[in-house]
Amino acid sequence: MELKVPIEFAWPFFYGDLEKKKLIFPKVVGEEILESTEQVVGTVIHQTYQIGSLTEQYDITIRKYADESDYKMIQESFILNDRFQMTIDYELQRVDNKTTKFIYTSLNKPKNPLLSLFQLFGRDEVVVNFMNRTKDTIENAYKTTAD
Repeated sequence: MELKVPIEFAWPFFYGDLEKKKLIFPKVVGEEILESTEQVVGTVIHQTYQIGSLTEQYDITIRKYADESDYKMIQESFILNDRFQMTIDYELQRVDNKTTKFIYTSLNKPKNPLLSLFQLFGRDEVVVNFMNRTKDTIENAYKTTAD
């Protein structure tokens, strides 16, 4: 999906600025770095989610990381609800000075093989809604800074 914003504007929504991250992940209420590495890969972040009255916490490990002028990427891995090993990639590629290509990849591997049957009935709608909401949020934030 193309974002009508410069790559440097979009990047903090995925890494480095919790307040911007909360705009596309409104259920995230906090993050704390448990282990930090100089190269970022291997960093472990304790993340707290609020879903209604339920508070959930995950330890996210950064598996891949790139922060170049034309390409930015972060891959996060965590266990969701003690049932799924989640691996999520957020990639940004510079198209030009005002456009960024956004690629989102999510791999959900069940810890229990029986749970994989339920994945057959999964819907792309959740991913499409997330990408559209992310695009709208980042582009609207850019418009307010450009005005």
